[in-house]
Amino acid sequence: MTGGYLPMAATLTTQKIFDAFLGRYEDFKTFFHGHSYTANQLGAAAALASLEILHSKQSIRARRALEKVLHEELQTLWALPKVGDIRQAGLTAGVELVRDWRTREPFALRERAGIRVCEAMAKRGVLTRSIGNVIVLMPPYCSTRAQIRRMIAALADGVRTTLRG
Repeated sequence: MTGGYLPMAATLTTQKIFDAFLGRYEDFKTFFHGHSYTANQLGAAAALASLEILHSKQSIRARRALEKVLHEELQTLWALPKVGDIRQAGLTAGVELVRDWRTREPFALRERAGIRVCEAMAKRGVLTRSIGNVIVLMPPYCSTRAQIRRMIAALADGVRTTLRG
């Protein structure tokens, strides 16, 4: 929320849960769980400034341009026989690894295919994580086109060398 400049936290919940804790102080129903930096005034000011930048026309245009670059670069991964699906929403993408792209047969979780590819990517200077057999890509909004290309190249290289495909 603060762009990494100051600590800031928020507690989010559903209305149903909020209402369960709503009451007078003497009812002792207060939602006591939170974070040390919730309501920190300096952090809140930084978060508001960060949100203002995030919602600016220039920032929105820059993110859309990066989304397009990410989309274009992700398309190159379809050539890999171990890539079964590619999903993208904004600057968040998931690349699903499969044993055989024709049948979409998944790797068994015990094979740790996603973890192994992430480890190979780390050796190439790209840090990310997997959720099972899905490699998660979430480049920061300040990424350059070259950095996104490097991220996808590291992923492709990691898939080729780790999964032999």
